[in-house]
Amino acid sequence: MMMQEWFSEGFPVQVPAGTSILDAEMQVPTGASGLIVLVHAGSRPRYTQRVQNLAEYFAKDGFGILIMDLLTEEESEIGKQAEDRNCFDREMLADRLDYSLEWVQDLPEASGLPIGLFGTGDGAWAAISAAAGRQEEVSARVVVGMESPAEFGALKSIQARNLLIYGDRGGDTTLARNCMSALSGRKRSEIIPGYAQGREESGVTEKVSRLACFWFEQYLQ
Repeated sequence: MMMQEWFSEGFPVQVPAGTSILDAEMQVPTGASGLIVLVHAGSRPRYTQRVQNLAEYFAKDGFGILIMDLLTEEESEIGKQAEDRNCFDREMLADRLDYSLEWVQDLPEASGLPIGLFGTGDGAWAAISAAAGRQEEVSARVVVGMESPAEFGALKSIQARNLLIYGDRGGDTTLARNCMSALSGRKRSEIIPGYAQGREESGVTEKVSRLACFWFEQYLQ
């Protein structure tokens, strides 16, 4: 499956993550100001319109990009058929991202580039958990649609720069307030009306992208 034409300078990579090999797509333009790792889990997120649109915004803003599936293709298919779409161990996903970040730092293409994380859904939880143990390696992170309050313990240990983006449902806004209270260090939360996981509402991805780009421009260093 081909990425959009704008991604023609990108290339597929396989990321060793513990005992698993994860599919990813990478693009690092000459003079990139940083590398943003986009992480999700399930539904082959590299090929969704939303993720491609996000990656396009980041690329146009001068960032290198690594789009990662935290699930293997077989696991993704299992997830589609499961009644519980969050059927995979979140600690496993965080461990895979942690291994992946270690791998990324050894890449010649990423040498010397500050690293930012952009996570959605279970990828948001993984971005928080993995980054908690990599305070010096990860300069900034943006998490979108984090769904469970189980992350609060990890949030309390993070000192770095965090932008949290949520929808405007009642449960989302309550979770946003709780997350912000738990976080220390530089932090900000944004509520975007109409945002919902897995759907492409008109103008929503653009709003998310602009907020994320602004955050990375300020703090990815």
